[in-house]
Amino acid sequence: MFRGWRRLSSVGPRRWLRQYTDVAKQVRQIVHPSEYSQIEQTKDIAQQARVQGEDIGERLRADSRQQHQRALLQLDALFKSVAASAAPSAADFSAVLEGYQTLESAGQCVHVLQAMRAAGHRATAAQLGTALSLASKSHSAAAIAGIGEEMRACGVALDDGCYASHMIASLAVRWRTEHAYAVYVDARRHGNRVISRAAYSQLVVALADAGECDLALEVVRDAGAAAVALDEPTYRALLRGAGRTMHYAAYTAAYSHLTAVVGAQLTETDYCAGLSVAARAKDAALAAAIVRRMRGAGYPLSEYHMEPVFDALVGGRRWAAAFRALAAMRDAGFATTPASLRSLTRALTVDHQQAERLADAAHAELLSAARTAPRALDTATLNAMLAGLSLSGCVEAAADRLRRWYAVLPRDVDSHAAVLRGCVARKNMTVAEQCLALCIDSDRLVPTKSVYELMIDVALRQFNYEDAFVYLDAMKVHGFAPGWRTYSSIVRRCAAVRDPRASIALAEMRSAGLAVTPALADFVKTAGRSARHTPAPTPEHNPDGGGEDGLGVRFKL
Repeated sequence: MFRGWRRLSSVGPRRWLRQYTDVAKQVRQIVHPSEYSQIEQTKDIAQQARVQGEDIGERLRADSRQQHQRALLQLDALFKSVAASAAPSAADFSAVLEGYQTLESAGQCVHVLQAMRAAGHRATAAQLGTALSLASKSHSAAAIAGIGEEMRACGVALDDGCYASHMIASLAVRWRTEHAYAVYVDARRHGNRVISRAAYSQLVVALADAGECDLALEVVRDAGAAAVALDEPTYRALLRGAGRTMHYAAYTAAYSHLTAVVGAQLTETDYCAGLSVAARAKDAALAAAIVRRMRGAGYPLSEYHMEPVFDALVGGRRWAAAFRALAAMRDAGFATTPASLRSLTRALTVDHQQAERLADAAHAELLSAARTAPRALDTATLNAMLAGLSLSGCVEAAADRLRRWYAVLPRDVDSHAAVLRGCVARKNMTVAEQCLALCIDSDRLVPTKSVYELMIDVALRQFNYEDAFVYLDAMKVHGFAPGWRTYSSIVRRCAAVRDPRASIALAEMRSAGLAVTPALADFVKTAGRSARHTPAPTPEHNPDGGGEDGLGVRFKL
């Protein structure tokens, strides 16, 4: 646009200014070079680009930017000379202002208007309106504020709604979201409801992108109250912002508008975010509606699509529908691992006063649903339900259901581990030993490493924790190497009562290649210093312990 100023750019600004005395003519020479010069300049640049093997389009764009900057420098020099003259006329300022508007420099337009008023001239309403439009187009909030002040100083009527709309849109586009919302709140406080749709849209997009979905939803509702219809991209931005932040109200508002009013087609990512939102909010209806739309849109459903539906149904305690959904998932080859049933365990982990009643109700619904959806009833499902009851603190009830629920299906090691997890939390060694005896003697199952670790955890929580070393030895005999967490628990328990087996366990950790963390080492030192003046325990040989590894020594506490 600003090419062909070879003759003008070949001379300095001062020498060039001396050649012309008419300010308007000088401005025209700066911003409107002759077409012949533009053509000649374009030919030269294209020829140089071909010779040097460069991209012609990129070279022309770079030259255009250079010419634009050169024109701004020349116009700045002209503006300084006009402002410094003895008696600058309004026509001179108007010519310079028009030049800056042509070059789309909103900030310099504000400076010209300020200098014009300082020289005793008053800008017209047309000039101020054109400058305000340019500042709004450039999204320059500072220029908009400056032009607003000039309009007030010149006595030109300034529409508060128009001014606020320009400011909000400019600040929001520049991602100055906090300032944009502050202007919006101030406009609403002063009773200004005439805000443009562009301002509403830009503010909603900026707030949603910043994760402020509460505020974005508030602006959307204000726009609806003001009878301003926001466009599809605005609601889509709100939908995606709500999906990222798991904001239920904002997502449902945007989803219902996009699907029911606009009829827009969402992406798979949008649907997946909605399923996560529905699962977190326990809204099974929303999850089912999203799945139906996905099927209608031709998206293939997979496990990560169906799991949020199951989670939402379980979270809402709609047991029958949840177990039917689980059966459908298994028919499709999904939900084959215990990890898929964690939401069922979480839903049944409630206050111990209602845990037993809730677990029995879910179990009854499972047996009822199994008549039409037999894939829902299996050992893994019962294990997940049993773990929820046990983790609620009802370990005795969990041990009772361990015997009664598995009348038809066989128990596995995970069934017993589900009860042991609650025994660890409740420090119930009696139920834990009964559960282990049932696993080994009645069910003829071989305990896994996790079962031994749970038994060690329960034993370490007792006043007399000697059984922990019995299970540790049994664990080693069956070929399971204790992990870092097991050793760490033993070290901390022993160090707390000055049991010398803490140092032995630390040595075994090092020999097994397990890291002794600084926190663990500091705990052992601190426990030793704090118990320096307490009597040491009296050692007593344990004939049943494994004496070879040094941990088979029993102590009287």
